Amino acid sequence: MAMGPSCSGRLSLTRRPANIRRPSHTRARERNGMAAKAALITGSARRIGRAIAAHLAGEGWDIAVHYNTSRPEAESLAREVEAAGVACRLYQEDLVDPAAADRLVAACVADLPHISLLVNSASVFKKDTVATLRPELWEEHLRINALAPILLTRAFHRLCRVPHCVINMLDQKVANATPDFFSYTISKLALHNATRMLAMSLWPKTRVNGIAPGLVLRSGDQTEEQFKAVHRKTPLGIGPSLAEICRAVVLLAETPSITGQVITIDGGRHLLQKFPFDDLPKE
Repeated sequence: MAMGPSCSGRLSLTRRPANIRRPSHTRARERNGMAAKAALITGSARRIGRAIAAHLAGEGWDIAVHYNTSRPEAESLAREVEAAGVACRLYQEDLVDPAAADRLVAACVADLPHISLLVNSASVFKKDTVATLRPELWEEHLRINALAPILLTRAFHRLCRVPHCVINMLDQKVANATPDFFSYTISKLALHNATRMLAMSLWPKTRVNGIAPGLVLRSGDQTEEQFKAVHRKTPLGIGPSLAEICRAVVLLAETPSITGQVITIDGGRHLLQKFPFDDLPKE
């Protein structure tokens, strides 16, 4: 179910008309002749998606927050976004459902007609190997990590009213595929290849790019020391930061001549061909 009301105060499940009062920050931009900007970030209640949403809000973007089950975190983010002086809408959809893509984008465009950026950040990351592969886990990874971003991009292309950009969040593993996290890796490889194909299919109206980060946040039962060890073992001796990921999003969103590109931000880890890794997070 999509929820389009302002995120201030008590939330309602009934979507209000799109011509609601705009925050002072947005109205000031419009008075000064600056185009209003809006972005939909899927999976933005937590982790990297949340950081991207907060950063874009600080840059003056109105934000459409998508979540599935993390409603308290989404509401917390909404308060943070509105504190930056921009508009915010909340939308709940389970992206396992292929029909969710059209519903989500249609609701966002109705509420934020100036929306021009889609960041496909929602992702499932569960450990399996060839030996432990289960069809239902494979299906979940492929539906959420590959099919949903493709369907969302198609809907964005069809429904967006202004020139726009799509950014797919990938993984440095697409340049160094290894058989750990088997279903996850296959799904990100699929989205990586789809990024270029979508860019070729949807130009000139829609630009499609990707960001392939290394390990940005701790995962699973990984300890802080293990997390730091991953970064120390990269060719540059450092790992990516949330700030770097966010700056890359802004670069791709605001550079109209870039399409079909993937930026890898991982301290050079994708250049290492060692397997098995002894520092990978475990589920």
